[in-house]
Amino acid sequence: MENYTILIVDDENLTRKALIKGIQWEAIGIDRILEAGSAAQARKVFETETPDLVLIDVEMPGESGIDLLEWIRTEVSESLPCAFLTCHASFNYAQHALRLGSFDYLLKPAAHEEVESLILRMIGKSQLDEEEKQISEYGRRWLSEREQEGKRHEKTALSTEEIVDETIAYIRSHLSEKLSLSGLSHEAGLNPNYFNKVFKERAGDTVNQFIIKEKMALAARLILEGNIKSYAIAESLGYDNYANFVNMFKKTYGMSPNAYADENRR
Repeated sequence: MENYTILIVDDENLTRKALIKGIQWEAIGIDRILEAGSAAQARKVFETETPDLVLIDVEMPGESGIDLLEWIRTEVSESLPCAFLTCHASFNYAQHALRLGSFDYLLKPAAHEEVESLILRMIGKSQLDEEEKQISEYGRRWLSEREQEGKRHEKTALSTEEIVDETIAYIRSHLSEKLSLSGLSHEAGLNPNYFNKVFKERAGDTVNQFIIKEKMALAARLILEGNIKSYAIAESLGYDNYANFVNMFKKTYGMSPNAYADENRR
């Protein structure tokens, strides 16, 4: 399991210490814990450290946790997983936090198991973001190589084999999106039925079959890696309806994501 660094921002020293002592950090993949007693101290931490996750209190002397998150989103990262652990059950606070991309808004006192579950889900999001980054980078490298080799032309000048090869690479680099035969054939400038036919001749599957196979293969890989929840994997692969994802996974592997994980991790 990859190890992560978490920053805990809370003005109550006893609260921070109780949290640090009570959570099974190593068991959930955290090997470094950074502390800050205020938003100002947190900003100083970011000058020398790059935490992977941030857990923030809302009400603190000086700037609030909401102010800190706004600064993080502007100056540090738009995607860094940040969540609130606070005793303030304010709808306005929670709404503002969600607008700023807060991962969750957990109320104190929270059981240690709840906090551990929250952190595991944050780690899962971080892993998915990194996976999508790698997939996108693969697509960019592939396109760059094509350009350098002088093999990239306008689609109207490409052979059907080249169009299919480009489409395959495009699918693999955009698995987080909702892909379809109609959209891909439109991009290729070909009739959907003809495009589906030549695609199957070269790839061995129809366009939709290939999309599903690639998405399910990535889903299976992520499931076996460990801490990513299957509903988060479904969302990252463009499935708004979790039940549809589960049904498709069952059709592909003959069992549910949970059963697949249990059987293949033995």
